[in-house]
Amino acid sequence: MNQNDPQNREEQEVDLVPVFVWIGDGIKGFFRAIGNFFKAIGHAFILFLIFLQKNIILIGAFVVLGIVLGYYMESASKGSYSAQLRVQPNFNSASQLISNINYYRALASEEEHDRLAKELGITTQEAEQLSSFEIEPIYNDTELLEEYDQLARSADTMALDNFTFEGFKEAKREFDYEFYEIVARAESRAILEKVVPKIVEVKENSGIKAARLSFLENTDFNISSKKNQLSEIDSLITSYQKMIATNQSSSGNTNLFVGDQRSSDNLANLFYLKQSLLEDLEDLREDKYSSENTVNIVSKYSVQGTVKKEYTLLKWALILFVLGVLVAFIPVLWRFLKSYSQQVS
Repeated sequence: MNQNDPQNREEQEVDLVPVFVWIGDGIKGFFRAIGNFFKAIGHAFILFLIFLQKNIILIGAFVVLGIVLGYYMESASKGSYSAQLRVQPNFNSASQLISNINYYRALASEEEHDRLAKELGITTQEAEQLSSFEIEPIYNDTELLEEYDQLARSADTMALDNFTFEGFKEAKREFDYEFYEIVARAESRAILEKVVPKIVEVKENSGIKAARLSFLENTDFNISSKKNQLSEIDSLITSYQKMIATNQSSSGNTNLFVGDQRSSDNLANLFYLKQSLLEDLEDLREDKYSSENTVNIVSKYSVQGTVKKEYTLLKWALILFVLGVLVAFIPVLWRFLKSYSQQVS
């Protein structure tokens, strides 16, 4: 049969008509479904507006209550300030510092302002402005990894086979960390500025005193020893330089031979050793001067409490609005359940 025959072509076109009709009906059904969907949304929105209209008094009362409550909390928080400190306890004083902060927090929460004022050396009126104290270790894995590396270098390799870095982190106690963050809250910035230096003060007990004296004596001894070594190295460098100058002027040879007649690089090694001693001295001096206080304040800044409590009024208005809608919906739900049970029965 010839496919180019006009009659056959007409029959094929007739056969394709139902396909296009089906596609057209599908497209119409698709857009009709979209239209019904938006129509249902609009209908539900209108029903919701009717629901609000019928319960406007109840829901409005809840919204007004939310606005009043939000305004009260927002105005109450305007006088709230917090001071955040990063501190470094020395001489095993971390446990005592944690105990002190927890004690201040207990006094503030129990409103024992007289005792809190006595502990911090302030007036009772100033102590009444203090609201809370908190302390927690602050660290990152990099700092802990450095501590673990120092432990690994000083410990037996066999002992570290079953002591991984994760195990090292889990074994850390609350008072084993190097840095801590202290957060103090009060009603004014002035009282925070006055109290912050006092809350980090740790009275020197026998253990802290022994650790401090031992550290200072060892540090002074190490500094003196490094200085003597540095002086001896300077003398050796001077002697080597004189020998090189004498050898060069007499023979024109710039090599220096010692002992077994091998060319020596002792002079370069002395310079490297001197640089290493200078770096050690710098670290020792830094350790000494950073340990003058039992607790060092590494950083400190104060913020206003309302920075963290913005949009309080709007939040409470929305919360009470939702609560009012739920309360107003309870009778509607109750009537629906009652009528549904009657229809079923």
